[in-house]
Amino acid sequence: MAKRVTIHDVAAEAGVSRQTVTRAMNDRDDIKEATRLRVLEAVERLGYRPSRFARNLVTRRKQHALGLVVSSFDNPYYTSIAAEMLTAAAERGWQLIMAAEQDDTAAVLGMLASQADVVALHFGGTGTELDELAGGLPVVRLEAESTLPGVHSVALDIESGIEAVVAELRARGARRFGMVDSAHSLEAHGARAVPGVYGPSPKRRWYERAVGDQLAGVTIGDESIVDGRRAFGELLERHPDVDAVLMFNDLMALGAVQYAQSHGISVPDRVRIVGIDGLALGEAVHPRLTSIALDVRGIASHTMDIAELVAKADFARLAPIHRKSGSSILWRESA
Repeated sequence: MAKRVTIHDVAAEAGVSRQTVTRAMNDRDDIKEATRLRVLEAVERLGYRPSRFARNLVTRRKQHALGLVVSSFDNPYYTSIAAEMLTAAAERGWQLIMAAEQDDTAAVLGMLASQADVVALHFGGTGTELDELAGGLPVVRLEAESTLPGVHSVALDIESGIEAVVAELRARGARRFGMVDSAHSLEAHGARAVPGVYGPSPKRRWYERAVGDQLAGVTIGDESIVDGRRAFGELLERHPDVDAVLMFNDLMALGAVQYAQSHGISVPDRVRIVGIDGLALGEAVHPRLTSIALDVRGIASHTMDIAELVAKADFARLAPIHRKSGSSILWRESA
């Protein structure tokens, strides 16, 4: 895929600064006509499409927009993030533009470049990849701290939640731990999962560290109720002594509860089940689902804090901002 042309490319082509490019394209009268023509000719040659962020640097528009990119709206966890972002954006007078990645980050970011001032998304690739995809658009990486130059982030502290739930499960009598991990770990494979290739997720690594030699086994599955049900059954068949199971997310955990019900397995007496997300859907099953609840409201609030700072500052000179949101345990009957 060809690299999308950015304002930096135009500046280099015309031999001017980035600020001069934005002034020329906004027909400002504080640059020479010859310089303006040189910039516009470079724009035409390169086929540059200016981002909303670049335009706002000059026009100082007061109406800002945040672009939110999620993996899929099929998972209610992402719809809960979208709902909190919508509320946080409205409270601060920002517009929110939402999109689902659907395996094509480049197309989504290309669309948002002309509509959003800042974009928030999940991303596990390299700095070069993100620079090519975002094309100079300010980026906030969600749920993991960014180590990429110029990229802001709002991380999630899931590790302490996993440590806390393992300690409490031990106190309640659990001795043999199992896990159902996602078959599509973004962190293991870079910008997106590689079909047919599995790599342990960070959640699995944290869980294995917490349970130590009490780990009985791990199976993997797609992030859905149906495959959570299948993978949970496979785990119990392979390791019948397992008495506590952490599921990668709440959807998969709902499938585990379904499997236990249909096979006459007592929960939590025979096996304790814990999910990760804190979805309200956990209240809709019997027994109700215990979950490591993620602070999505905190994610939204921190993201908007960063977006407002970016909008007020010279983005090129703003040092990366990193925030962290926490997690807590929703103890219900399944554990």
